[in-house]
Amino acid sequence: MIKTFFENKSIYVPGDDYAPLAPGQIQHGARGVIEFRKYDRNHNLIDSWFEPNIVKIFAKEMLAHRLPSAEIWDPIANGGSGGWVDDGRDPDEEFAARYILFGASFDENGLPLDNDDPRFYIADPVTTTPIPINLGPGAEYEGGLINAILIAEPSRSLKKVESVSYQATFQPAGTPLIQADVRAINNIVQLQTTLRLDEYNGMGVTESDFFTITEVALAGGRKIDSVATCDCSPRELFLEGVGDGNVPLACIAAGTDVISISQSETLIDQIKEGDQIKIVGAGDSESENSISQVSPYYLVISKVVGGRDIQLDRTPVDSNNNAITGSIGVYRDTLRIFSHRILSSPFKKSNSFEIEVRWSIVMS
Repeated sequence: MIKTFFENKSIYVPGDDYAPLAPGQIQHGARGVIEFRKYDRNHNLIDSWFEPNIVKIFAKEMLAHRLPSAEIWDPIANGGSGGWVDDGRDPDEEFAARYILFGASFDENGLPLDNDDPRFYIADPVTTTPIPINLGPGAEYEGGLINAILIAEPSRSLKKVESVSYQATFQPAGTPLIQADVRAINNIVQLQTTLRLDEYNGMGVTESDFFTITEVALAGGRKIDSVATCDCSPRELFLEGVGDGNVPLACIAAGTDVISISQSETLIDQIKEGDQIKIVGAGDSESENSISQVSPYYLVISKVVGGRDIQLDRTPVDSNNNAITGSIGVYRDTLRIFSHRILSSPFKKSNSFEIEVRWSIVMS
């Protein structure tokens, strides 16, 4: 039986039996687990289980952007006595882990497929039981989810991290530069949200519509409050345009790997080197794309500050492999998935219970 999470300062790590590490044992890398706790209508705990944490390559970018202080030391500030000043960067808040996203196995009619969905599960060659497909650390599925649940607040809200806490592991004695005893290290961060009774119960209201939640992701992105009833994927919410954000940046494609921001645009430094962008037809909304493409997402390889030319990782082409030319629209993609997990124990959400999702990451 699985004990209380991190009981006796042990760390639960990925594995078939989720066996804890011995107290004082340090695991390298950003690891941890996702804990699900199911409560009935009277808030009695009726079940709990754990899933391994699968960290994506995006985690390195997110951690690198959050590491520096927002201020740097200026030796000549305050009349030469020195002082802390703004370092001139953007706040980089979009790199903070702020959201927990959910996907489910359902068909085009919104009916659940459970673990018979080949997008998530395959049959074990020996036991023939469904097992999750393997996820790699890269930007699979264009950096998004396999089959995200469409957002429609309040019943299918964009779930934000609702609490953050820290826990300690213990550093063993005898290592260099450590006192000759055991000391605590606050290197475990826990982020939590709750799927409440009236949330994520399906596209409809009948029992047959209840979602079988099969995937969960911890993500960063620009700050979003309410998104109303857009019936849109989480990915679309994090596409950043100009004006009120719903209009793409006007650009010109010349049939090469370099596109140019139109002379009519003033926000020429909204797109930066290292960004991922989505190319759509001129004037298309986030959910529209009048240009048929195999993948509309591109990586910005080079972009000079103050310049209008954007070099991409490849030449934009349509689904027939013809180079795209003429007027296009560009959205900056701010969604960055820190971790993505296909659940080995998918669960069906209904209005009879709520589920707490506790995402714990060991930074060691």
